Amino acid sequence: MSIFKIFHAPKPRQYYHKPIYYTEQEEARQAINNNTSNTEEQYKTTIQRGSFRKKRWDAPDETADMQKERRKSNIRLTAILLALAAVSLAVYYIIF
Repeated sequence: MSIFKIFHAPKPRQYYHKPIYYTEQEEARQAINNNTSNTEEQYKTTIQRGSFRKKRWDAPDETADMQKERRKSNIRLTAILLALAAVSLAVYYIIF
């Protein structure tokens, strides 16, 4: 009979998240710190337009270990590609 409910408007689904590590004292302490120390001017000066994107795409400085690993990876990839090419040529000559 639920098919014929013409005037029934379903309620939207609600989301309720109860934090796992919730303490009232910690929230009160954070509220006090936010009200006293942080102002809108401080937020405007610390967060600049595009800063998140810039930090996301800036590559870290490459260390000697990173260079060594990258070189090993390139050599390994080249060896695998050469082996696959040799196997495919061998299969081609066997078939034809």
